[in-house]
Formats: sequence, C-alpha cells, structure tokens
Amino acid sequence: MGSVTRLIVWALTAAQALRATYGREITNMVWLFADRFLRVLANFAIGIAAARLLGPVDYGDISYTQTILTFLTLLAAAGLNGVVVKRLIDQPSDAEATLGTAFALQALAGTAAGVITAALALTGGNATRHALLIAIVACGVALRPSEVYRYWFEANVNARRAVIADNIGFLVSGSIKIVILYRYRSVEAFVWTMVIEQLLGAVCLYVAYRTDPSRPHRWRVDGKLGLQLLRQAWPLLLSGIAVALYMRIDQFVIMKLRGPGETGIYAAAVRLSEMFYVLPTIVATSFFPRWQSLIGDPVRHRAMVQSTMAGMIGGCVIICLVVTLLAGFIVPALYGARFAAAVPVLIVHVWTSVFVSMGVLGNQWYLSHGLQGRTLAFTLIGAGCNLLTNCLLVPYWGALGAAIASVVAQIVSTFAADALSARTRPLFLIKVDAIFWPARLIFRGLRPRPPTELRHDGT
Repeated sequence: MGSVTRLIVWALTAAQALRATYGREITNMVWLFADRFLRVLANFAIGIAAARLLGPVDYGDISYTQTILTFLTLLAAAGLNGVVVKRLIDQPSDAEATLGTAFALQALAGTAAGVITAALALTGGNATRHALLIAIVACGVALRPSEVYRYWFEANVNARRAVIADNIGFLVSGSIKIVILYRYRSVEAFVWTMVIEQLLGAVCLYVAYRTDPSRPHRWRVDGKLGLQLLRQAWPLLLSGIAVALYMRIDQFVIMKLRGPGETGIYAAAVRLSEMFYVLPTIVATSFFPRWQSLIGDPVRHRAMVQSTMAGMIGGCVIICLVVTLLAGFIVPALYGARFAAAVPVLIVHVWTSVFVSMGVLGNQWYLSHGLQGRTLAFTLIGAGCNLLTNCLLVPYWGALGAAIASVVAQIVSTFAADALSARTRPLFLIKVDAIFWPARLIFRGLRPRPPTELRHDGT
C-alpha cells in the first residue's frame, strides 16, 4: 500500500510540474488530440461502414487507392513541413517570405504531381478500375498548398484555429461520405468524396488563417529562399517517400501476390493499429518548438527529449498490450465474421506503434540537429528491409507475413539504425534508456523524481 501511495503522490507531483513547465505545449496537445481523435474516430467509423457494406475485395480496392493518395500527398508537400515550421520559429520577422515561397513551391509540386499521375493513369491503354480510382484522387492533390496555413499555426503553438477549421470541413465531408456510401455502395463514388474532403479542408484552413489577427498579411515569393528551402527539404521529401514505401509496400505486395481480398483483410487490421500513430505526431508537433528553442542548451535539450520519448513509448506499450488481449473480440465485433482472419494480423501489427513513436520523435531530433540526411538513409534501410521480408513472408503467410515484416522494418529503421552512426548514437542511447525506463522505475522501489529534477543523463 505504501508503494501505491508513493506512486500516486509522484504522479500528481509530476503532473503539476509538467503543467507548470509545459502549460502552452499541453494546451496545444489537448487541441491537437481533440482534432486527431475525432478525425481518426470518424474515419475509423467510416472505414468500418465501408468494410461491412462492401466486403473485403472492394475494401481492398479503397485501401489500395488511399495508399496511392499517400504518395501523391507526400509529393505535393515537397518535404517542406518541418523545414518551414523551423524557419518560422527561427526567423519570425521573415514570415511573409517563408509562407509565400512555401505556398508557391507546394502549388507547383501539387499541380505537377496531380496532372502527371492522372495522365499516366488514363493513357497508354491503362483504363482499368484501379487507374480510374487513381486519376480521381489525383484531382485533389492540387489543393495541398493550403497546408501552409497549418505550418503557421504549428510554429506558433496555436492549434486551436486549425483544429476548429479542420473539424468543420471534416464533419461536412464525413457526412457526405456516409450518405454516398449508403446511397450508392460504390467504390468510385466513395473515392470522389476524398477529393471533396480536401477541398473543404483547404477552404476552412484559409478562413482560419485570414481571421487570425497575428498572421503575416502580405506574403511574397523569394526565389533564392525557395532554392534554400528545397535544399533543406529534399532529404525530408525522399525520407517521407521512403517511409511511405516501407509502411505501404506491404499493401502493394499483397495486392500483387494475394489479390484485393487479402489486401482488404490486412487493411482492416492496419486501420485499427494505425489509429494510435496519431499520438506521437501530436506530441512531436507540440514539443518541437521548445526542443528547437533549447538546442543551445544540450543538457536541458537532452533531458526533455529523454522524458518525452520515455513517456511516449510507455503509453504505446500499454495500448499494445490492451489491443493484443482484446483483438479476438474487437475485430469480429467491428468488422463482422468475414474479417475474422484479421485478428492475428492486428495482434502483430499493433506493436509497430511503439517503434513509430520512436521514429516520429526521432525525426524531430534529426531536424533540430541538422541531420535530415540521416533520416533518409535510415528510412531507406527500413524500406529495403520491409520489401525483402514482405517478398519472403507474404507468399506463405499472406497478411500475417506482411504484419511481421512491418514490425521488423520499424525496429531496423527507427531504432537499430541509430546505432550505426556516431552522430545519431546519442539518440540511440536515449531510445534505449526510454525503453528500459519502466524497469528502472520498478527496481527503484517506485520512488522516481518528477521531470523537473532530471539530471543531464535523463535518469
């Protein structure tokens, strides 16, 4: 009983200390969590409805199309997200040029990606169902420059406006998806709603930015700055594509080797496990400005990275254990008996969230230290590992083999690869320490100190 009392006292003390030290970041996280949670929950509900109404084969086609959209979105973003946010933090007086130049670059990238993809999909005798679906989603990619408005809110740790804007657009587009899904039960009609969602999101973000009194009023395009941003962003663009490859290559392999039915089974399990990927993204988005502001103080910077990483990993492990124990009940209850084969896939794949959290937070650390190129190198290692293990396992184990391959690739790229370079080895040690933090907590008799008392070594 005494140990439990000490644990409760420590938890309350730690919570009070965190609120006093990181009040702004926590408020921002609450808004982001509300936004992402509602969005993920709504998307999940829509996905469940689509799976139950359309079945594994059509659901596999939808998932395949969403995978293509993921790659197109990355091309339209041009890797500028973190670079633009960092520059807005470091040089707030030049925000007009930063925002205007980023908008122009993303407009060019999005238009080119959409037009080229649609043209390739519909020409050369390739007018298949998948080609038509790809051409449809390509139409919405030209709207991606509106994300620049979001960069402004991220840099100023002001998620409230973006959250309100996002959710207005999402509620409208989500309602349209449900109506179309139940009215037409058509994959093509459902894919068109993805374009509508992007259009409404762009309009709402624009309104949110225009009503922000602190916004820069007159954007301008600077060609020299554009080249500078592209030089900094290209490693992030390539690493983003590589990340998408090693996170989505499994669906390409399954579609090729096992068909849309098995792809639908795998997609159902992945949709459940990837719900939790939003958590490290929220934490990284909220804490990156403070990480960047502490870059000149290595002791405090490392301590903050250490405590954030430990908390994120601990939370993910708890979630994975719960999902593992309840998977046999969750999948049939949500998807129905036709998706029963997704249970073992979910039990394995959900553990990717632990290593995804390491990767997301680690990418922010790379960006703070100017090591974007290492992100690309390590991600390519993970992509190669994922492709190899998928090709070896999917022919025999199908969707379950793809889930195993995903976990292996995440371990290699987001954890083990950091040990290969002297410049990233400090991050590897931080991750190791974060993984074993719960064990140290137990062996010390549940008498940890609050985060404000962390020493330079993060212990």
